[in-house]
Amino acid sequence: MARFEDAEPILAAAEHWKHRCLLGGRSLFTDRSLWTRSNFQELRSVYVENLDDASGDSFLEKLERQLQPASPDAKCLWAEMTWVYHLIRNPASMGAESKRRRIADVWSWSERDFPEDHELLSDEVLGAGVVNPGPAFNTLEWMEFRFFAVAMLEWSSLARSVRMKLLGRPWDFASWLDGTEFAARRIFRHVILWLLFPDEFQDVVSNNGKRQIVNRLHQGGRIDTSNAVEIDRALLAIRRRLEDEQGPFRFYDSPIVERWKRPSATRPKKKDNRARDDGRKRSQADPEATYTDKQAQQDLFIDPGHFTRLVKSIKSGKNLILQGPPGTGKTFIARRIAWCLIGRKDNGSTEMVQFHQSYAYEDFVEGFRPAKEGDFDLKPGVFRRFCERARASPDIPHVFIIDEINRGNLSRIFGELLMLIEADKRSEDYAVTLPYSDTRFHVPDNVYLLGMMNTADRSLALVDYALRRRFAFETLEPAYGTKYGREAFEQHLADKGADPGLARRICDRMSKLNEKIATDKELGWGFRIGHSYFVPGDGDPPSEDWYRHVVDTQIAPLLREYWFDAAEDVERDVARLTADVRP
Repeated sequence: MARFEDAEPILAAAEHWKHRCLLGGRSLFTDRSLWTRSNFQELRSVYVENLDDASGDSFLEKLERQLQPASPDAKCLWAEMTWVYHLIRNPASMGAESKRRRIADVWSWSERDFPEDHELLSDEVLGAGVVNPGPAFNTLEWMEFRFFAVAMLEWSSLARSVRMKLLGRPWDFASWLDGTEFAARRIFRHVILWLLFPDEFQDVVSNNGKRQIVNRLHQGGRIDTSNAVEIDRALLAIRRRLEDEQGPFRFYDSPIVERWKRPSATRPKKKDNRARDDGRKRSQADPEATYTDKQAQQDLFIDPGHFTRLVKSIKSGKNLILQGPPGTGKTFIARRIAWCLIGRKDNGSTEMVQFHQSYAYEDFVEGFRPAKEGDFDLKPGVFRRFCERARASPDIPHVFIIDEINRGNLSRIFGELLMLIEADKRSEDYAVTLPYSDTRFHVPDNVYLLGMMNTADRSLALVDYALRRRFAFETLEPAYGTKYGREAFEQHLADKGADPGLARRICDRMSKLNEKIATDKELGWGFRIGHSYFVPGDGDPPSEDWYRHVVDTQIAPLLREYWFDAAEDVERDVARLTADVRP
């Protein structure tokens, strides 16, 4: 385990943060409720969606401008996020007084008294850091905090029971964290995991460092070093093996560090660096360089030919919508399609948003945002910023993913972009003048739009024909209902340790239930229940008790919502699902 005496003060402080903030939503330093969804939603609005591009100013100067319109609670929350962010840093990287001053500076923006005597702000805690995270932790601080803020918004949106479950399952938590927006290549991702789970994750916060350790010290089968969780599992196996050989150690201490860290004298020549850094010339043997259809199709439960068709559809038409009943893996498949288009697992070339009734053109393309002293600044929207990123790397496909695409007012959100997203109009010849900025704009040829919609959503009727003409539509089915899907799903459960009888029972009973839903005049095929409800997470073996829990906590409530006026019928359906299953 990556626990050692010097780390105990900050690990104890992190435990306090976990229970008080991540589970309780309360403040670290006061009696207020700060770590809440509404506060993180506010931080997303004033910071994530309004990045300050002013050159020459420090991160703190830009941040103060961005947080100026925020509430006192949101500003205090950012100060506490700053405490978490710098907690791991050792004195050589940032001393206790510097940390305390940074936290106090941000707190002062709220115009509230700073609780400087709080035990979590003591020299014992703030001076006990154990890692120098490197210069990127400073220079890319804006990106690390963007990731932190968005991840915490998603976290605070989860039910408390789900949060408790994830905090009890380190590998599931890591997979969840890696699936959040902006998580790719973030240093703070490693910091969070070690602070929360030091028995499973290592106090190594460098992506390259972790890969080097695994490449040099791992014994066994090949590791997919593009999968961060797989790397962390391999690191834990390495630690356990080496601790059995020589006792407790740290990866950056001698003699271990000499066994994996490449000496600077062995750097490749300059011409090799250029080839390495050019994404178009990456070695095909580098697992980060390629992502194949075969990799993408693992655990998808759809026919390989169907997946190939999905990729071809978006390649040819640039725009694709995945539709299907709840639980058919639309988001999961969307990411696989994106990585296939890009050619590697590269979340930096993807962006994901979720439409809702309040989402507007100003959020998506451009619009005016409140600034200081009652003024308004013109800010580009998320899609326009994404297009500029794509324009800067024309040889790399960029995939813009829209969840719940049917929930927004599409004509209002897209505006004149409805024409520009057509596959044959991706050039300057079709550029239009944007109404707010009065600038010419077109959608780059290397931008792909991938939407998702739930067919059980009553707002499907809002998808107008103008959008339907511009997107290919593909339907995803529950795995129980297709021959290939059922076989792949049963095999997946067997690989996870399920009894074959349990896997068959799930498929048989859910298929019958879906037949009833599909023939119901008030519901129909779009309300069927997908297989994702019965895909177990890591460390969650599919047992009879696990199946009963899924039915009781997820399927039964859904059925009660479907047939709210037929309670007895619902209970009979639930009883059929759980017949012969021990309580």
